[in-house]
Amino acid sequence: MKAPPPQSALIKAMMRSFRWTMWLSRRQAWLAVMAALSVTTVADWLTGPTVSMTIGYLFVDCLAAWTLRERAGIGVVLFTVALSSLVNGFGYIPAVDLTGLSTTVAIWNTLTRASSAMMIVLLVATLRHSIDVERWRASTDYLTRSLNGGAFRSKIERVARMARRRGATLLLLYMDLDGFKAVNDRHGHAAGDEVLRRFADEARARMRADDLFARLGGDEFCAFLAIESEAVPEQVAESLHARLSDALRATGYAVTCSMGAVVIDAGSAADTERLIRLADEAMLEVKRNGKNAIRIAFDAPAELRRAA
Repeated sequence: MKAPPPQSALIKAMMRSFRWTMWLSRRQAWLAVMAALSVTTVADWLTGPTVSMTIGYLFVDCLAAWTLRERAGIGVVLFTVALSSLVNGFGYIPAVDLTGLSTTVAIWNTLTRASSAMMIVLLVATLRHSIDVERWRASTDYLTRSLNGGAFRSKIERVARMARRRGATLLLLYMDLDGFKAVNDRHGHAAGDEVLRRFADEARARMRADDLFARLGGDEFCAFLAIESEAVPEQVAESLHARLSDALRATGYAVTCSMGAVVIDAGSAADTERLIRLADEAMLEVKRNGKNAIRIAFDAPAELRRAA
C-alpha cells in the first residue's frame, strides 16, 4: 500500500469527536461513563417502557469498553442490562404485560440484547487495543523500550505543564555513551545492544512514571524530569549520572557516560529544540574535556559550569 486509504468526512468527524477520550485518566473515564449512564437512566425512566433507550445504553457500554477496556466494558454491559430491566420491568411486570410476552421469551430477549452488546463491546475494546499497540510502536524505541525522539519532543509540553501546576523545576538531560562504538567493533552488536538495554533499564528505574526518557538514536539518550521544590536539580542530575555510570561498569565493558544537564524554569520550557541543543552543547563540552562527567547549564549557554 503506497498511501493510507482515504477517510470520509464522517470518519474524520468521528475521529475529531472522540480524540479527547484517548487521553482520559481511569478516574476521568469512570466519571464520563457514570455521567452518560445517569443521563440515559433518567431518560429511560421518564419515557417509560414504550420508548426504547437501547442506543443510550449501548453508547455507555461502548464508552466503557473504549476508555476502560474489555473487562470494564463487559461489566458495564451486565449492569446496564440489569438496570434497564429494573427501570422498564421484567418477568410478569409491565414490560411483559404490555407486550404479552412470556417470561421465557422475555429472558431470551434480555440475553440476546446482552450478548449483542457484549459482541459490540468486544469489537470496540479490540479496536482500542490495536490502536494502543500501534501508538506504542510508533512512539517507542524497540531495542530499549524507551521513547523515540519524536515521542519525546511531543510529550515535553505535557510534563512542563504539570511542573508549572506543581511549582516544580525542570531538568533536561542529554547523555552519550563514551566508548560504545569500540564495544560494537570488538564484541559485536549483540554486546552493544545489551549495553544500551542495561543503560536504559537503569535510567527508567530511577525515574517516576511522569518523567520522560528517550533514545534519540545510536548511543544518545535524553531525559526530561520535573524536580519538586524540596529537591536540588543539580544533585538529582549528579546522582543519576553516578547511578548510570555504575550500571555501565556492571556490564564489564569500557563504556562511560557523558552527560549535559539543563536546569529550566517551568514557565520557559516552550522552545523544545533550543533546550535540547543547550543540553547537547553541555554534553559536547564534557566530551571535549575528558568525557565521563556531567556539565550543568542554567538555560543559557554562557552559564555552563562543571559539576562539583
